[in-house]
Amino acid sequence: MRPHNDNTSPDVLHFPRRNIFSPQEASHYLGIAPLRLRIMKWLRCGPKPISINRETFYTEAELRSFRLGLIRAVGVEENGGPYRERYMADTQGEKPVMDPLVTLLSANLIRRRAIGLSLWGLLLLGIGIDLILF
Repeated sequence: MRPHNDNTSPDVLHFPRRNIFSPQEASHYLGIAPLRLRIMKWLRCGPKPISINRETFYTEAELRSFRLGLIRAVGVEENGGPYRERYMADTQGEKPVMDPLVTLLSANLIRRRAIGLSLWGLLLLGIGIDLILF
């Protein structure tokens, strides 16, 4: 949802000078698949969502800081460097353009978080079994 919308219907939100994106628009903004954004939300390793009427939305500032954090983690400068920010056109009918760098970095983030959670789960399971047996 964009701030230039008018408040003629009750489902339209208007936040002055703040862009609010649905999960589909947020994944398009980041250049990743919507499923990958949903997995990052489940694992709590992605951009921080906001909840309005039990629906998930993302602010543009949060998406931009998440994207810049991922890119800076590998030492690539986005503005003024070799990797410049792409401004994607807001076309409804076209397939969203995937950003290969952000796709790889988000896959690495998901993999690290999933491995960490599974190792902690196995540790807790082992402690539980040890307490039961002794």
